[in-house]
Order: sequence, then C-alpha cells, then structure tokens
Amino acid sequence: MIKRVDSIKIKGKEMELPVFFPDATRAVIRSIDSQDLENVDVKGLIVNTYHLLSQPGPSVLKSLGGVKNFMGWNNWIISDSGGFQMFSLIQKNKSLGKITKDGVTFHLNSKGGRKKYQITPEKCIQIQFDIGSDIMILLDYFTPFNAKDEEIKLSVDWTIEWGKRCKDEFEKQCKMRKLNDSTRPHLFGVVQGAHNKNERERCAVELEKIGFDGYGLGGWTFNDEGEIDLDIIEHIANVTPGTKPRYGLGIGNPQAVVDCVRLGYGIFDCVLPTRDARHERLYVFKKDPKEIKDIYSEKDWYEYLYISREKYVRDGGPISKFCDCHACRNYNLSYLHHLFTIGDSLAWRLATIHNLRMYSMIMDLCN
Repeated sequence: MIKRVDSIKIKGKEMELPVFFPDATRAVIRSIDSQDLENVDVKGLIVNTYHLLSQPGPSVLKSLGGVKNFMGWNNWIISDSGGFQMFSLIQKNKSLGKITKDGVTFHLNSKGGRKKYQITPEKCIQIQFDIGSDIMILLDYFTPFNAKDEEIKLSVDWTIEWGKRCKDEFEKQCKMRKLNDSTRPHLFGVVQGAHNKNERERCAVELEKIGFDGYGLGGWTFNDEGEIDLDIIEHIANVTPGTKPRYGLGIGNPQAVVDCVRLGYGIFDCVLPTRDARHERLYVFKKDPKEIKDIYSEKDWYEYLYISREKYVRDGGPISKFCDCHACRNYNLSYLHHLFTIGDSLAWRLATIHNLRMYSMIMDLCN
C-alpha cells in the first residue's frame, strides 16, 4: 500500500479518512434528507459550484450563511469548482462558451432566461467562500478523452497558472475574513495531465510548490477499454506528497474505491451509488463484511441486485441480510420491486438509503 494520511483537521474538527462523499450536486441528494444521510453514517457531501451558480445563486447562499444552513446539513461539505461541467458543456457545443487563459465564459439557462457567466480563478474561489464549504477545489483545465499532447500540455500550464491565482485569492479571502490556519477551510489542487505521466508529474510538482492542503485526481482516469486506469492513478499518488490527503475525484464504483485507498487516496465522491439506486441497481455484499479480514485482498466481494427483475416479485427477504439500513430492517424486496413498478418516490428513497449505507460500510472496512 502507498502511504496516505489517516485524518485531517479542518476548522478545528477531525475528518477521518478514508471517506466517501455522495454528490449533492445542487445541494440535495435526490429523494432523501439530512436525517437519512446521518442515519447511514454519511460523513459529508460534495456540492457543485457550476450548478449552484444559477439556482439558487451564490448571493442566496451567502445571505443564509452558506450551503449548510441552506440545506440543513451540519457535517462536512466539499465544493467542486465545476470545471468538469463547464468544460464538458463547451467541448460538446462551442457556441455555449469559450475557454481562455483568464478563465471560462459560458451561458446557462437561469430563472426563465439565458444568462452569461464568466468564471475566473478568483471568482471561483469567491463563490466557494459564499457556499461556505470545508474543502474547496481550484479551477482546473479538464482535458477531454483522447486529448492530444499539445492540449494536455496546455491543460497543465493553465491548471498551474490558475492554481497560483486561486491560492492568492484564497489567502486574500482568508485575510479579509480574519481566518487563520485553525479556522479556515482547506484548498485542494488538482493534478491534470491525462495519460501523460511526465505531464502528470510536472503538474503535481508545480502545484506542490504553490502549496495546497491536498491534491485531487483530475481529468480522464480510464483506459482505452473504459476501465479505471490504476497505473496512472498510482503514478499520481507517487508524485504527490504522502503527508497530504489525496482526493479521488469522481472515483465511485466499490472496487475502484478500495483499489484507490490501497494506492494512497483518502477522499472520494461519485454520483454512482445514488444514481444507480434511482435506476433500480442496488449494491450488496456477497459475504458477511464481518468475515472480510482484508478488503484489499478480497476478490468478487460484492454484486449488483437489479430490483426490477421478476424473481423479486414474491421475495420476502431484505435487500441484504448483511445491512442494517432503514430499508433492510423494515422492508422486503417484493415491496421495493412493487414501489419501482408503480413509480412511487419511496422506491428512490429506500434504494438510495441502502446504497449509501453500503458505501459507509466499505469505508469502515478500509480503515
């Protein structure tokens, strides 16, 4: 295993690692509330700066004392810069915006009209302070799949330059708000460079010179077969400091999370468990997790349960006999199958609760 940190202290509180943050992109996990999240031992959530720009807008969040007050959530919050979403939008349709050395300009439908937004590195940090997150992510240049060498180099150049500007603005905001090392949020850098190991290392080295509280895994991290590229992920771990937390941005399926903890990463987020829950795919252990002595050496330890299948029509058992979540303790597979069949929203809630509890249990096994 690659060395990783076991905990970090932010605003006077200890965050134990590894930890998984479900994607509350628009300040909500669809169908469930804060109490549901606490009951399945979710430690924190990630929100998205890009999506919160138009609804409700940074000024609304600021007026309410930040996103935690806004959504009734008292635990950790990470705010993603939204770089991936902004770049994806423009790469799909160039008429929707442009990327320059100064930042990103794009259009979004907002409150019945189309509004133009310009996000510079400075603006990105200012918005994240309005959000009131515990960990902020710098604005980085996301390289698309199959990016050519010149675009990879450009993405690293601009990610480094934007990183300096983000850090300067971050320090300016901390000074203005009279925040010190024990009261301020943390700022994470993002290592770009696509499949080019030299560019990944160059990005990591230059970001470390700027000085961040942690380092994220940026860009496309899948190989040509569409599988997670553990080789490049391990390389990034090797070129980032083992004394700072590493963040597997967007790493989500259970095996990938476990593999990345082994490779030195401690923070994860992904839409998979909640999206899969709404699309009738549930995660279950194939054996009692109490019997799993070393999760890193286990093979084939979980499976997918597709609740829409006919075999569950009369199944009176729980989703998983190894799970203690609200859904497994109180409802059977037959009833959940019925809820999905009739399209009742309770189906989403119960399935989401279960999948998130599964991820909390996985994190416990990785400790």
